[in-house]
Amino acid sequence: MVFKDSQLNMYEHSQAKIELLSTYMDRYLNIINSAGYYSDVIIYDMFCGQGIYKNGGKGSPIIFLERVKKIHYDTKAKGNDPVKFHCYFNDKDEEKIEKLKSSINENNLYYPDFGQLELTTDDYREILERGINNFRSFSSEKGFVFIDPYGYGEIKAEDIKRLLQTGNSEVLLFLPTQNMFRFVKKGTPECLQEFISELVPESEWPESNTGLDFIETLVQKFRAFLDEQCFVDSFVIARGVNQYFCLFFFTSHIRGFEKMLESKWKIDEEEGRGWKFRMGSDLFAEVEKTPKINRLKDGLINFLQSPRINAELYEFGLTNGFLPTHVKAVLQSFQNDGLLEVRLKDGTIARKGAFYVNYENYKKIPDRVRIRLIK
Repeated sequence: MVFKDSQLNMYEHSQAKIELLSTYMDRYLNIINSAGYYSDVIIYDMFCGQGIYKNGGKGSPIIFLERVKKIHYDTKAKGNDPVKFHCYFNDKDEEKIEKLKSSINENNLYYPDFGQLELTTDDYREILERGINNFRSFSSEKGFVFIDPYGYGEIKAEDIKRLLQTGNSEVLLFLPTQNMFRFVKKGTPECLQEFISELVPESEWPESNTGLDFIETLVQKFRAFLDEQCFVDSFVIARGVNQYFCLFFFTSHIRGFEKMLESKWKIDEEEGRGWKFRMGSDLFAEVEKTPKINRLKDGLINFLQSPRINAELYEFGLTNGFLPTHVKAVLQSFQNDGLLEVRLKDGTIARKGAFYVNYENYKKIPDRVRIRLIK
């Protein structure tokens, strides 16, 4: 089989994708491992590739196994028992699977104590159905699916919905949105056009002036297509002006969503939005020049016209792409200006800076304080 150069060597934009995956899995696997109520983590990489590229770049299956190995031995060193991590790596090209197998063995990345490891050469739809059936049997397990296809003829939006319906899984999907943007320009490849049309009929798709506009619309359409309890976000990878790849993240669990946002903000400390090819000009300047924290401030001004409990503020920040630390910073600025009233459940004034906007209070005491802007 003849491979494209991008399938043999890791390009810079692919490295950005892997960096996000790596950063997120560090957080995700550690949380699952220490949570105390998951027994197993099942990871599916449905188009896994050869593992290590000709230029030395590490692909997704190597990233998964490196993280699993580290967590396993770190947990053991603390005298605790790690959860079992079961990895299912699939690529229909046998040559790539053989190379991956060699890389795993040469680098000592897998031992049976970690959990199961299966390398298969099945068609995408076969491994998809196997994963869905596996997830349906979950009781104390957690699933993660990475979909980074070579082509997009087989991928359907309905696949994401079915993978998420168990409530115990998360999905990371890589899409070439620079090609999908042609959808509004009537030039999208047919397979991508069919994928988008699942979300909304072509005649109803709003006009997008830029690739970033299109990505934001796609996120909104995914949210409408999926169950309202599902969280959806994107990580933009820019190759040039209006030339974007994009990772879309899907989960029904708000804690996993927060960890993904943390990963994004670690990579893009200014905007928490994405990665751009190292060029002289700012590829995002054409769309947005105002720091994103100002957008959060404007949103909170409207949101706090009515009293809100701490759980509502936690969720508001995350669904708008911001971390609890950002929300607390804006609330602190309002409070310093004498514009904020914060009361405990018994009606008394809370101490200054006590907003309780975090996951722990979201789960345990969602109405610990009630916050409103003073008009």
